[in-house]
Amino acid sequence: MTWHHRAVRPLGIFGARALAAAALASIVCGCGDGRAPAKPGSGAAPVPPEAPALRPVRLQLNWMPEPEFGGIYAAKQDGLFARAGLDVEIIAGSAGTPTAQMTASGQVEFGIVGGDQVLTLREKGGDLVGLFAIFHTSPMGVMVRADAPWKSLQDLWASDATVAMETGLPFVRYLNQKYPGARVKLVPTGTGLAAFEQGIVQAQQCFISAEPVQMELKGIPVRVFSLADGGYDPYTVTVATSAAFLAKDREACAAFVRALREGWRRYLAEPAKYNPAIAKLNPGMTVAAMDVAAAKQHDLVAPPGTGANEVGMMERARWQTLARQLQELGTIKAAPAVIDDVFWNAP
Repeated sequence: MTWHHRAVRPLGIFGARALAAAALASIVCGCGDGRAPAKPGSGAAPVPPEAPALRPVRLQLNWMPEPEFGGIYAAKQDGLFARAGLDVEIIAGSAGTPTAQMTASGQVEFGIVGGDQVLTLREKGGDLVGLFAIFHTSPMGVMVRADAPWKSLQDLWASDATVAMETGLPFVRYLNQKYPGARVKLVPTGTGLAAFEQGIVQAQQCFISAEPVQMELKGIPVRVFSLADGGYDPYTVTVATSAAFLAKDREACAAFVRALREGWRRYLAEPAKYNPAIAKLNPGMTVAAMDVAAAKQHDLVAPPGTGANEVGMMERARWQTLARQLQELGTIKAAPAVIDDVFWNAP
């Protein structure tokens, strides 16, 4: 996975799917067929009560289906969302999908965004609220070949290496500020991994569960310098909603998060059960690659010692640190007056 602002995916099929689901539920439950409940002693089998209608909601991803969304698909596959009273439509993203804007404007009820997007968009009037942090530790990093001479981000930034990065992202400004006088040459990531494989670039931005996996499967050993270890550790892959939707339907948000937490518990325990179905939705990534990615990301989602109920939970101090860093970088003018407004941990 790479870090892009991603293109809008049509949402028109949602209404048709919802109507079809409602019609199917009517047929299965026998609802609306004119039959009256059986009378006592009549000998007729009682008609089961009408099942409560599921609340339709949409979740917009910011990338294609991959293991970083594994717990979401596990919750869908195992019927956890439905048990929570929700009919969740998971919409795949792609490069350029403006997930943060779609979520803040109410085009979708939930979206996958970065923590820095929550803060920057809020300053522009888009009141996003983080609900669930998929990664406890940010999976962002910079990848080099295993035999590269650099031992740290500081070593790399002091070298004359060529590094492929999306230079407009906050973490790049953070690295340039932390390691002033940098000599590295930053180039766009538009060529994908080909330039890294060919040695045209010596380092490449990455998600630990994406680009390093591709290299491993090609037999190219790499090392990853973690941005979290370097001091920049936002909640990178965060399920968010709009402040308006949270205020309107807090219980739906809480039900969604509870199902999601259980989905992640199941995916972390047995990713091989769910990866084949995810791979069918993303032909560009094999099941084998997904299995490797799931293993690499496990401890970033649930660090050792984390209980099942702690997965997805967010800390006030982490949001405060991120707000301060973005302010120092000039990405936002001021930290939110009330930091608790930018996230909510459902009970």
